Amino acid sequence: MGTNMTVEPQTKGRGQPEPAGAESPGEGSATRRRILRIALTLMSQRGVDGTSMRDLASAAGLNVATLYHYFPSKRDLLEAVLVEQGVLPLQAPMAQLDGVRNSEPSLAELLTDILVSMFEVEDFVRLMIGEAMRGESTARAVGLDLFTSFQDHIEGWIAKNRPDLDERAGAGEVARLLSAMVVGVFILNSAGVISGSVGDVTALSLQRAGEAANILRPPD
Repeated sequence: MGTNMTVEPQTKGRGQPEPAGAESPGEGSATRRRILRIALTLMSQRGVDGTSMRDLASAAGLNVATLYHYFPSKRDLLEAVLVEQGVLPLQAPMAQLDGVRNSEPSLAELLTDILVSMFEVEDFVRLMIGEAMRGESTARAVGLDLFTSFQDHIEGWIAKNRPDLDERAGAGEVARLLSAMVVGVFILNSAGVISGSVGDVTALSLQRAGEAANILRPPD
């Protein structure tokens, strides 16, 4: 995802409402998808805090009331952008190791999936993390949802597949540790600290996920 995208030309007059009964605001709505594309562009250019619902409505050729019909709040909008990008909830395609995909992922595969899903929309996730660190309340709330979903996913996997870890340290504690590792790898790569020594982000994800899984491998 780049930040040099341009906002689509308006297909309706500035500030004009959608025709009554034209379509519902459901997930398959063409207008809803168009709003999300424009929101992603504006937020990439201006930040979450710098993009108001009024600005978005204007760019999309809608009035504010119509925009709120699709997204009742900026938080709903931001969460929908992440869902549309396949990051919230966790929806990234599962990585294949050695060309084989089991019905149940390994720990290395699970962690790789999470990292790859974040790197696929790196610019946007990096923007959201930065705004959350600066205290933007909407970005903080949605960031909490995002990373909680990752942690819950890992915790559920551990409880189901690694009862030894659950008994020894607790699935929740291990999940928090691994979630922190995932976020740390993402931030270090975004900061340019580790990218040069590993190569592309998929290779980086596989390497770091494999290292974590090896450290936590079952006892012999």
